[in-house]
Amino acid sequence: MAKVELRVLTRDQVDELMPSMSEIMVLVEQGLNAHGEGEVVLPPKSHIHLDDRYNGHFNVLAGWVGPIDTAGVKVVGDYVDNYEHDLPSEVGLLTLYNPHTGVPEAIMDATSITARRTGAVTGVGAKHLSIENARVLGHLGARGSAYSNIEAICRQRPIEEVRINSLRAETRERLAAEVEHGLSVRAVAVDSAREAVEGADIVVEATRLERAEVLIRDEWLMPHCLLVTFGWVMATDPETVSTATKVVVDDWEQCTKGGQLSSLIADGRLTRDNVHAELGEVTAAIRPGRITSDGKIVLWHRGFAISDIMVGKRISELAQRNDVGTVIQLFDRAGT
Repeated sequence: MAKVELRVLTRDQVDELMPSMSEIMVLVEQGLNAHGEGEVVLPPKSHIHLDDRYNGHFNVLAGWVGPIDTAGVKVVGDYVDNYEHDLPSEVGLLTLYNPHTGVPEAIMDATSITARRTGAVTGVGAKHLSIENARVLGHLGARGSAYSNIEAICRQRPIEEVRINSLRAETRERLAAEVEHGLSVRAVAVDSAREAVEGADIVVEATRLERAEVLIRDEWLMPHCLLVTFGWVMATDPETVSTATKVVVDDWEQCTKGGQLSSLIADGRLTRDNVHAELGEVTAAIRPGRITSDGKIVLWHRGFAISDIMVGKRISELAQRNDVGTVIQLFDRAGT
């Protein structure tokens, strides 16, 4: 008799089991290392585009991670107007599978996982690509992964001030208050992107533009700045990309399918030869990160399933160990 049981975890249960940001960053970096060393299977993410109908879309991320021998699929909705319904802008669901049999092992809410793992990738990027004495962080966008981005960077660098800009004043002011309370770092909500960016050692662009618009002028950036960009619609000055000392991406093939800098790929201004490395090649020490002579560095990460699977697997293990969640018997009969 084949018996298949599936553990289901709600958002509250996932949050209860969520590892600390420090541990998530370790897990995410291990996943990046596996990617850099070719120990993953990672098809480019796909999308269900509904933006013209509902101002939102679905991202579908799938993969297999060799070091933990686990496959997974995440579906996450990205709906910019969800605040009007008192919902997060990104709501996700992650399923994990046994790659030897194809049997599902766990299904869990991935809303918090998405925010935390995205922030962790940003933090790992800062660890390898920003100056070590970075003191000022400029953050554009106050939704989704914003707090996690800031927390992860603050765990890697001696940040003394965070400047936050977003479209809605209430969101940037709320985030600034959360950062000051949760991280004990000075945080200010500012009215313009320029105020957030000028003089910052690290700049994170996490906006949700409806159409391309240069929000971050190259001349505003410090010569040594790390610019992390991952909004879907381009907000980055093409001059920054073309003159950066290094351009780093999470997965080149995936980046060719769309996202922040895809228009530069489409018209030939950004090619694989222009890209210094994929981030996993840097974390695995296959390619160098920041060196003393480097100027501006651009990190474009679109996000991939490897990070979700690494964090989700750890949560699944903790759930099983502590008997958290609901176990559903999918079937108990002879296989055919």
